[in-house]
Order: sequence, then C-alpha cells, then structure tokens
Amino acid sequence: MKTLIILSVAVIFSTFAFAKAYAQPSKNTCDCLKDLSFVDEQIREMTSFKKQVKGQKTAQYESLYNSLRKQVSTQTPISECFSKLNELLSFVNDKHAHIRHMKSFIKSDSLVDDLAIEKYRESNIFKNHPTFDGELSTITTQLQSKPFESLEGIYKRDDKLTIGIYKKDIIYEGVVLASDLKTWTPGQIMLTIIPNGKDMYDVATSNMPGGKLYYIRALLHYNGTLWNLVKENSSQAGELKENQSDWEFKQLTEDTQYVYMGTFSNKSEKVEAFNTFYEETKDKFTAKNIIVDLRNNNGGNNKYSDPFYKIFKKNKMNVYVITNFWTGSNGEQFTLKLRKLKNTKHLGQRTYGALAYGSNYGNLFETPSGNFAIYPTDMNFHKFIEHEYVGVQPEIKLEFDSDWIDQTLDIIENDRH
Repeated sequence: MKTLIILSVAVIFSTFAFAKAYAQPSKNTCDCLKDLSFVDEQIREMTSFKKQVKGQKTAQYESLYNSLRKQVSTQTPISECFSKLNELLSFVNDKHAHIRHMKSFIKSDSLVDDLAIEKYRESNIFKNHPTFDGELSTITTQLQSKPFESLEGIYKRDDKLTIGIYKKDIIYEGVVLASDLKTWTPGQIMLTIIPNGKDMYDVATSNMPGGKLYYIRALLHYNGTLWNLVKENSSQAGELKENQSDWEFKQLTEDTQYVYMGTFSNKSEKVEAFNTFYEETKDKFTAKNIIVDLRNNNGGNNKYSDPFYKIFKKNKMNVYVITNFWTGSNGEQFTLKLRKLKNTKHLGQRTYGALAYGSNYGNLFETPSGNFAIYPTDMNFHKFIEHEYVGVQPEIKLEFDSDWIDQTLDIIENDRH
C-alpha cells in the first residue's frame, strides 16, 4: 500500500513547487532519460531490489520504469527529474538508499555578504519561486484552529522560520509565514509533503529557492513534530539535552546505572571515542539495572555495540532500552538484539525503520548529467524487513511531557514490587 501511495502522488509533486521554479532557462534542465536509465541500473544491483522485486513485482517495476521514461526527456527540468528518480527508487522498501541533488543553482556559501544576498533576492530564480495563492493572514488564522495532533498547523524551525502546513488536494504544502532568514521570504512555498503510511510523510524541499533539493522518505509526525519542524506548544521534555555527548555513563541510584550510546559509527574520531569510553567503563557495569539510552543513535557497525551486549548478558542485568524515532540502522538492530534477553524492556518511541539493508562502502554514483547521485545499498539484513519503514515498536511508550529517564526510573521502581 505504501508504494501505491507514493506512485500515485509523486507525479503530482513534479507539477508543484520546485518544478515550477526551475523550469525556465535551458541550463535548469537535464537529460533525464540518461539519468533515469543510470539510476535504474544501480537499483537493480541493490540487495534490497533482488530480495523484494520478484514475480509480479518485477512486472510492476518494469511498468513503472517504462511509464517514467515516457514522462521525461533530454530537457526535463532538474527538480522534475529529481522527483522521477525518487519515484523509481521508492518502489523498493530501502530507507538507506537515496538520491542526492549534487549541483544546486544557488550555493549558500556564495551568499557571503549583503550585496550578494540582495543580488540573489533580485534574481529570477528567487522571484519565480512558487508562492502561496491566498492571504497569509487568512491561512494563519485557519491553521491556528487545527488540532495539535493534526499535521496541519503552524511550526517553528530553529526559531528562524515560521512554517504553515496546510492540505492541498491529497498532499500538503508548507508555506513560510515569517522569516528571519534573507534566503526565505513570507509567502514562499518551502515544502511539499506526501502521505506515506500511518502518520508518515515524504518531504520534498530545498535549503533555499534555487538551492539544493532534498527528498526524505517516511518521516514520522509525532508530538507536534515533523523532521526539523516543531509546533510552538509541543513539549520537548522527552528530548535529549542539546550538548549530549556520544558516550555517557552514570550511576543513577544504588542499583541502577545509565549509559548513553549516541553512535556506532566507523569514522575514525568516533571509533577513538568508543575505544576510550569502552576501556573506561567495561568493568563498571555492576548494578542490577541498566538503562541503555539509544535516542538519536544513527547506527554504524555492530562491533561497537556487541561488546556491551556481551557485558549486559554476562552480568545478567535488567536492561531498559530507550529509543526514539531517530534511532536508526544498527541502533535498531542492537535494540532487537537486546530484546532477545529475557530481562529486557524496550521503552520510548518507535525507531526510524532503516535496518534491513545498508552500505559497506557508502559510495555515491553520479548520474550522467552530474546533477544527481545515487547512494545504493549492498548489505543484506533482510531478516529485519518487517521493520523497514515502520521501525521497531516499544513495549512501553513513554510520554513526551516529562523526562524519559525519570519515567524509566519510575518503571524500574514499579518492577521492584
């Protein structure tokens, strides 16, 4: 069902915000036929494609590919081509794989002074960027009355932008209502949001009019939050502190310890931090209970998570593992491994849903036009396919109105009785 939703509405995206802005000068077009063919070749080599696209699904994929070929040309607007490439890739349930926009028309680092910014704001690419067709005061009033649980409403982004999300036909758009950034002005359309499952949405956007394009799949709308957008009355008590380090160990009570694991990355500086932390703490896990906090852990290599699993198992600790939506990849796999211990409870929020595949080398392959690159996957964790996109659901959901460690300590206290 997810794929059908994407395929039915992705075509709509190409006629909306960003395609209109970039459809004019010839330099803003590309040979999308060659790019589509190239991306198709890369997709067919992915483990996820080979695992999922069999039998009837093979015919469905071929039908989609042939349909997309008829919709593009040697001079397709770049944003429209970007949409078509994402539409093809979205046929496969593989959240690690993605398409990147490599050559933006306007680069943010070129806007280094007021003169450059003013020149940019006077350019056709800025002036022609799609704008909201109506009165901002009217849509603001309408959105203020939307229920908190609704995707529609008014959001803040980094206290620099106020964005109004409203429904338009079967998709949603995000309009700038107020801006402290000179790269965005009130009335401009910043987001196209496409439903993709229960409370999940694909988001198409750019970092500025004429800037780099982004297409992020299956983002969860929760607690008045969508990606980097937050409603003003959303409680952030369940979030990590801003200066949270990747590794942290605490003795919370006489019989409860806490460990935060923010990453299992292979990057050299991250590995160095892991090695230091592991050597300092490996003999300190002596309490009856351990809270394993994996919030915002974006994954990495299991050789940095398995050593802790062995400690918790050997010491027969009661494990309380906490996740949120931004727990991904090996962070999710580690969660499932911990859950196999008979003395583990999983708390918090569902995870990101990107754990059935991965990439050994993290290669990017540039398309013939040079405008895009595909990040394909080659690692096979297909045994986790039931969790791809939908994530790993916790046994106990934590509320967003108070600190999650405090809530977990309350649960531990209740478990004593």
